[in-house]
Amino acid sequence: MKHFEVLKPYPELEKNIGYLEEEGKTVVILAIDNIPNTVISLEETHLSKPEASFVVNYLQTTIGMKVCMITGDNKHSALKVAKHLNIPLENVTYQAYPETKKEVVEKYQKEGRKVLFVGDGINDSPVLA
Repeated sequence: MKHFEVLKPYPELEKNIGYLEEEGKTVVILAIDNIPNTVISLEETHLSKPEASFVVNYLQTTIGMKVCMITGDNKHSALKVAKHLNIPLENVTYQAYPETKKEVVEKYQKEGRKVLFVGDGINDSPVLA
């Protein structure tokens, strides 16, 4: 769990949030006057679009590409999706902010790799620019 200056640490709450995140859930905390008031856990009804497994498999086996995943999701959510799509876990970067995503892509480019980046949201715009 990431700490922000507005939220005081609560060890028991952090432990319970850890359990939720281990299940691959995203946790949102509502705090009032720095005191946690409400905890909401979110979980996707599907891990990926139906065609994602086929596309990842095709890129890896037919074309021979190294497939990586860079996501803002927490570690457990990211690894759950990666396992579902057969993306090697060492190729997964999680809890990545937009600038981190850009840095990872630039690292691969500096290594001389050709990079294909697929983004699905506003957080991907720095990489796609």
